[in-house]
Amino acid sequence: MRRDLIFIHSAGKQGGDDGSSRFLARLEAALDGLFRIVAPEMPTPERPDVELWLREIDRVVSNSKSDARPGAVLAGHSLGGSTILQYLGRNREIYRDDNWLSAVFSISAPFWGLKDWEVTGFALSAPEIAALQGLKDLYFCHSADDRIVPPGHQDAYADHFPHAGCIRLRSAGHLLSDGDTDDLIEKIAAFA
Repeated sequence: MRRDLIFIHSAGKQGGDDGSSRFLARLEAALDGLFRIVAPEMPTPERPDVELWLREIDRVVSNSKSDARPGAVLAGHSLGGSTILQYLGRNREIYRDDNWLSAVFSISAPFWGLKDWEVTGFALSAPEIAALQGLKDLYFCHSADDRIVPPGHQDAYADHFPHAGCIRLRSAGHLLSDGDTDDLIEKIAAFA
């Protein structure tokens, strides 16, 4: 039985070349034999509501906990990457109970609260940041050429979570649909 790789996509239109679709296809091509990939369609991606997204993540995680091998990997791209952190910050039992979760990858995620990124509903609260300090195997991945969510967001996460690993890609852009993602793929594969 393979472990789950739960992937939470970005905000915005999905499918074809839009949103996280091509990046997800790359993950599936590289990791499908290693993981059971679970990639739910998030509610209202073009007008995301954080509470609806958190409920959907909870539903998917609950289903995975009941029918998959322990040691799942939780990954999120862009808004998905910041929302999984909110979810875990509010539900620390998910990563503290029975080794169900082996790693978390927040990929190209905005650090809400930085200048020009002040969206309160999506920002991590002080208690959520404190709760996430106990999360082992937390990784932040960003591409140096991301022009949508600049790499300074990864730097802000690294400042708040010095225990986390950082993966800096050179040429994958924001959508990670092209360019070199080998370092990220290898790190995820290590948790299969």
